[in-house]
Parts: sequence; C-alpha cells; structure tokens
Amino acid sequence: MFSTSKVGSLFSTRRDEQDVELSLPLYSSASSAHENRSSGFLAAENVQVPIPRSPSPRPPEVRISRPATPLGQFSPPLPQIVRRSWRVSWQTALLIILVIYTFLTLLKSSPYQAAETEVFAEYEGGPPRSDITHLIVVAGHAIWMGGNTLGEDESEWTLLPYQHGLAKTFKEHIMTGAKMAQESENSLLVFTGGETRNFAGPSSEAQSYWSLAYLSKYIEPGSSLFNRSTTEEFARDSYENLLFSICRFHEYTSNYPTKLTVVGFEFKRERFKTEHRAAIRFPQDQFRYIGIDNTGDPQQLEGFIRGEKEGLLKQFKDDPHGCTDTELKEKRKGRNPFRTQHGYEVSCPELKGLMRWCLDEDAIKDGKTQQYPGDLPWSKGIE
Repeated sequence: MFSTSKVGSLFSTRRDEQDVELSLPLYSSASSAHENRSSGFLAAENVQVPIPRSPSPRPPEVRISRPATPLGQFSPPLPQIVRRSWRVSWQTALLIILVIYTFLTLLKSSPYQAAETEVFAEYEGGPPRSDITHLIVVAGHAIWMGGNTLGEDESEWTLLPYQHGLAKTFKEHIMTGAKMAQESENSLLVFTGGETRNFAGPSSEAQSYWSLAYLSKYIEPGSSLFNRSTTEEFARDSYENLLFSICRFHEYTSNYPTKLTVVGFEFKRERFKTEHRAAIRFPQDQFRYIGIDNTGDPQQLEGFIRGEKEGLLKQFKDDPHGCTDTELKEKRKGRNPFRTQHGYEVSCPELKGLMRWCLDEDAIKDGKTQQYPGDLPWSKGIE
C-alpha cells in the first residue's frame, strides 16, 4: 500500500510534467525544426506560438446525382410580343383630311406667290438697265465648240446633216446682230438657244455664239456693247427664241421692250414676223426682222424654202403656241437632252399666263390651239 503522501506526490509530478509538456509548442521555427523533430519537443529557449499540425486528410466526398429539373419549371417566363391592332376612328380620319386640305390651300395662296417673288429678289444683281428699251435677238441654230478658224470651218460646229455648209452664215448672223447693237446705245443684244445637242455636252447655242462674237472681236472688252450683251439659254425652237428672249430682257432691264429686232434666216421671216409675233401679240410697227440666207448654194436654199412652207410654217399656223402638234412637242423634248428648266414664270410674272397657256383648259377647243386672250405688257388694248 502506498501512503497518501506518495500518491499525492506521484499525481502532482505527473500533472506538472503534463503541464510542462502541453505548454511547450509542438513545432519550432524553420531553423530548429530539424533538430527536435525526432522527439516532438522544442528547446526551451526557442519557445514560440504553437503552429497546429496539418489536418488529417478529408474523407472522399460522396456525390449523389439529382434528377434533372425541367428548364421551364424554375426559369422565368419568356417575354411575349404583344401586337396591337391600330384602329383609326372616322373622326380622326376626317381631321387628317382637313389638315391636308388646309395645308394644300395655304400652299397655293397668295403668301406662296409672294415667297416666289422674294426668292427671285434674292438673286438680283446690279441695278437694272431701265435706259434700255430695244431688244435685238440673234437666234441660235448650232453650237460652236471652238477652234482656230473662229467658226469659219464647219468642223468646229455641232451640225445636223442638213446644216452642212451653213457655218459661215451662222457667223454672219452673229456679226450682224453685234453691229446693230453697237449702233443702238439703248439696245440689249441677246443670243438665244439652249443645250440642244447631247453630243455637244452641256453647252448652249447662246453661250457659244457669245463666245464666238467675243473672240472675233465683234464685242470688245470694256466697250458699251460688252455690258449690253447677254445670253438666253433655254429656248428649244423659234417660238421660244422670241418669247424667252423677251423674258431675259425683262430680267436684265426690269422692263419690257418697246422695240424688237430679230436676226435669222430669210426663209424664216414669215414664221417670225407673222406667226410668232402674232401669237404673242407684239405690235407689228415695233417689230423688225433681218433675214440672211446662205447664197453660196442655191439648191440647198431652195430645199430650205420648200421645207419651211410645208413644215414648220404650216405647223405654227395651225398651232401658234405649239400646244397640240405632236411633232412640235417631240422636237422640244428632243432638244433638251440635259433636262434644263427655266425660271421665267417667276422672273416674268406678267408672262406666266402666256407661258402656261398650253396647260389651260381653254387653250384647246375642237382640237385646235386658241389664241392667248390675256393681257400682255406691250399689247394691252390691242386686238
């Protein structure tokens, strides 16, 4: 039997040893770890905070497969496109019609016409030549493309088959018009003719005539005639040569001519002096025609005279404004390959009714074109 004291000392010793053992760290720093790894204890002088041992390996995970869940059971519902059927009540439809009708009415009212005049006013240039009262017109027939002979050689011109041999006559028309304008200080010389040849490009008869007159020194730089000569570049036939030249005169001078002279072929005299002048009702005593034909080829001239009487002269007698004759209308279309458009209805408001006469419901009766009955600046009170 052990005594009580021996038992107490035994237990105390074990407890003290146990306390000492548990108070010491199991591992030391890296420098002394190898020295004490065999005993599992560290030197007393190297006491540090204990570092826990690595945990034991985790047991393998057991995965239990779950049955697949349908996508639609937990997914949010897909957005749906809601189509609305638009319906317009009869009141709304009536309101829309009234708005459109009001807009069109305002568009055709006098404020719109005033706006046209204002737009034209923005394009005005220098002061108008109110001192000019005499209009001299040189009607174009072809386009001069330039050259060393200054129009003497017909290869410099864009000629139609029946025009061969007329190059010098064209130049004589230009020279005659320029000479007449030089002698009349109150005159405006207007070369007229549009872009009538597709194989000549966008070059007008009028501009080529003016260029030839300038390079031939019929119009000198700095002279009075230099500032009294201009072009009209939209006319497609002889009727428009006359009417559009008057409009161009008004644009330049702000008035209408009291005297009118036309330079052209002699075989076209009756067409201009009788038919065209009468169609626009210009006073006969204030109208003059200067005719110059090609006298170098009598046979060609005879053919022109015959063709004039049987062709264009007769056509304009029956249709003075060119409203119904199919051939006249097709010629005008064919002589505008570049689709140019004049603005004379705005710049010459007094002649708007005449220029739009063919579109008037009273213009054609029993298949024939009627004489324009409206007032004109130069023929008020003249029947």
